[in-house]
Amino acid sequence: MTTGQATTGRSRAPTPAWLAATVALLAMSWGCGGLPPVNDDQPGGAVVVLVAEAETNAQLDVPAVVIVGGVRGVLSVGDLEVVLRDVPLGTGSPPAQPMTVTAEGYVTLVQQVQLNVTTATWVQVAVEPADTALTGTISGTVTDEVSGEPITSAFAQFTPPGANEPAVGGYTDRDGAFVVGGIPAGDRDVTVQAADFLPFEGQTRIRADDVGTNDDLNVTLVRGDTTVTVRGIVVDVLTQRVIAGAQVTIAEGTAVVTGADGRFEVADVLVGDQRVQVSVAGYEPHDATVTILPGMGDITVELFESAQDPPGGPHTIAGTVTLNGPPDSSGATVSAVDLATTLVMDSEITGPSGRYGLFVPPGGYEVTVVFGQRRLSREITVPPGGVVMDGIDFILTVQ
Repeated sequence: MTTGQATTGRSRAPTPAWLAATVALLAMSWGCGGLPPVNDDQPGGAVVVLVAEAETNAQLDVPAVVIVGGVRGVLSVGDLEVVLRDVPLGTGSPPAQPMTVTAEGYVTLVQQVQLNVTTATWVQVAVEPADTALTGTISGTVTDEVSGEPITSAFAQFTPPGANEPAVGGYTDRDGAFVVGGIPAGDRDVTVQAADFLPFEGQTRIRADDVGTNDDLNVTLVRGDTTVTVRGIVVDVLTQRVIAGAQVTIAEGTAVVTGADGRFEVADVLVGDQRVQVSVAGYEPHDATVTILPGMGDITVELFESAQDPPGGPHTIAGTVTLNGPPDSSGATVSAVDLATTLVMDSEITGPSGRYGLFVPPGGYEVTVVFGQRRLSREITVPPGGVVMDGIDFILTVQ
């Protein structure tokens, strides 16, 4: 299956020349950052998606269907990008949603998209060409067996039985509809999974696109718990070096330890928002809520080295601000605003390491970091009992 990674820090990808030109054009059209602003009156965020062909880095000469968090859009031929609005932010921290990209003559691509809260999210992807004489495309729907309601972000996957060919899959939109292309022709095992539903397993025969079209595959799911195996890798946030010996715990499960390649695997994780904790000597502990979904691909956890100059004095919120661009991470202002009163309860300016510490009473807060014209925020809850909410980290790219 062609997948991307869910990254708890930042993501990277090579930028084709035409994509770089597109970003410049968007910057002139939409202002700082090259992204349309998020409308605070809308229930979700905006996601801007650019699609290229993997082998040539050229724009596609066919339309592409893009689905993010159930919101569907079409990237028409000749358009530079497709903008999806009102994409649900979800409840993960940081928020993320699954994305599916399907185009005629290409293998469907799926990956997780980490969403920006205060600005639109820009995503660039490259899809692999498919041999239409050997692969086919299938559409269908996924609905609740009892209510008949469509199921959003259900994952439909097609796997060659007993073969080494990769599985191919895609997520449903708000109407419960999916379309998956680039599936090797022949008899294929089908698995459909969704949060809060028992998985469906069956078989279907896929006809190659050059031969004809496939009948729609309409699946109903029964409510129940779904579990998946979560795989991932732990790396250094700055060097991207893999980290061996890190202890990884997901939800209330048994901790596992990363191998020499920095990789880990946790079985039987319930689908939904789950707490992911990672710790290892020499690095700041990582604590985040990740939305676990079927077919989500590997999780990448990025750790910060332990600061040489940790904040002094008592604090209940702590973390690190990393500024990409400047020689160090000094000069960023971090503040905590009480969500109930909108008052700034504490603030601090970071030093070279980017470490900060704020002292606030228990309650809900919006923690904001500001550097120049750049601004990022996260909402957190400080529990009673003197608990320190460490690992509230931010990464800002400063141009």
